[in-house]
Amino acid sequence: MSLVRERWELEEEFSALFEEIEGYSAYQASGFTHPAWPVMPAGDSSRVLTARWGLVPFWAKTPEDARTIRTKTLNSRSETSHQLPSFRSLVNTRRCIIPVDGFFEPHRHERKSYPFYIRRKDGRPFALAGLWDINPNLNISTFTVLTLPAAGIIADIHNEKLRMPLLLPGELYARWADPGVTWEEANTHAWEAAVRMTGELTAHPVGPLLYSRRTDTNIPEVRAPYKYGISAVDHLIAS
Repeated sequence: MSLVRERWELEEEFSALFEEIEGYSAYQASGFTHPAWPVMPAGDSSRVLTARWGLVPFWAKTPEDARTIRTKTLNSRSETSHQLPSFRSLVNTRRCIIPVDGFFEPHRHERKSYPFYIRRKDGRPFALAGLWDINPNLNISTFTVLTLPAAGIIADIHNEKLRMPLLLPGELYARWADPGVTWEEANTHAWEAAVRMTGELTAHPVGPLLYSRRTDTNIPEVRAPYKYGISAVDHLIAS
């Protein structure tokens, strides 16, 4: 995910008070590093809290428990979240809105992976739908990003796993954050809106810097367009 915005831009888009965040500069944040991220919780989406990516359920007792589970809970399939022990108690009361201005997905071509950066055509920030929780044993707040089958340009890009984040348009923020709206209703409307929202997106390939383990990838260049010299990759999406 990425989010590089001034506080006023986030407050304007999300009608929330980002009091503790003057600006947010995450050009690229991998879930496997479990970064801290601003999220807006159900019940009070005007409030922003900081949570770490990779949900640690309330029943995890020790740091070892947390390390074991959080790499498995970066994402949750929205088709089955209501059935799984880590998420089923959260789907009605602990949904959350996750602000981003883009995200990365890999494209497979001839057995190699080529990363793409996906954003809104108008450049504005937007949101992903998620679930969050507080672990009382470890005193940490964490979240997971909900996913659904890929559609639109994301299906063209993420052509191996065919998944995408549950995109959340502005007109659904209030419904998603309302604990009085059932999971079935909120999830159904979010699915429909997410598929439509793929038409508002554009994308371009980015360089292998994204996958570097030796270089700081939290820099503007990680999101810059990159040419691989492979037509099927370079011209997959008209940006």
